[in-house]
Amino acid sequence: MATHSAHTTVAEALYDPELTAIIEHAVERQWLFPAALHIEGLSSQKSGQQRFYRVQTQAGAFFIKRHRASNLAVYQAEAQALETIRRSQTLATCAPLACATLGDHSYLILEFLPMVMGGDWLSAGQQLAQMHRHTDEQGYGFDVTTYCGSTPQDNRWQSSWADFFIEQRLQPLLATLARQGIHFAEQDLALSRAAELLKNHQPKPSLLHGDLWSGNIGFNPDKDMAYAVVFDPSSYYGDLETDLAMTELFGRFPQRFYDGYASMAEVDAGYEQRRPLYQLYHTLNHSVLFGGAYIEHSRELMTLL
Repeated sequence: MATHSAHTTVAEALYDPELTAIIEHAVERQWLFPAALHIEGLSSQKSGQQRFYRVQTQAGAFFIKRHRASNLAVYQAEAQALETIRRSQTLATCAPLACATLGDHSYLILEFLPMVMGGDWLSAGQQLAQMHRHTDEQGYGFDVTTYCGSTPQDNRWQSSWADFFIEQRLQPLLATLARQGIHFAEQDLALSRAAELLKNHQPKPSLLHGDLWSGNIGFNPDKDMAYAVVFDPSSYYGDLETDLAMTELFGRFPQRFYDGYASMAEVDAGYEQRRPLYQLYHTLNHSVLFGGAYIEHSRELMTLL
């Protein structure tokens, strides 16, 4: 999910009493070692109501997110998704270390991993294919509500992929947009076409990142080849094609990524027809969050179904 951030100076961040209180709280709860109280350097930036810190301490480096207390459920869901991806032992991601409320704020502390823009895209594709092999016998869904941006995702377990995607992904967004006064003349036809496209499509429930665009993947520098690191997941178990479709929505990933994926997994021939449907979920969500050109993009995708 794209964000727009305004940076503050290091000097301003160094004297942030709320950051100090967060670290003290995490140490008191024994989530961080006491050496974390000794800050050696940090930087800070802000996006909307959320503030981000990169902190170097004597106990290691951390990435800390701070928001209003009401945002705790979002942070808890992110932590659970990150931990689920970590347990898959496929794509690397930052370990969640602490998550709580403190006064008027909620916070999430992650291990900090340095990242660069480019790296081993071939292995990234292979590792995503390996992550997609992880499944859940409960079907499609997740144990908690996850969030795509600030939008809650209805992850109640479902045995039918068609019902899950239409009823728990597309319809809630269309209803939200209707309440905002945004209506699509193509909506009913698009939903009918979605049911037709998914009627006989019952894929294995795969562990998904859920919001896999270029802004949510980086590479950890290595002396030989930088390895992929994913972050800001909106995870659930669903059709692996939804992750692939997202990688092609806002500028396609490098071809070596898809070569790597294809070397580990075969993508169903019907993916080309389903891709605009799966991309529609994200353009509708962006329409809810940002409006503007995303509304027209959604209309265009509906005509492609």
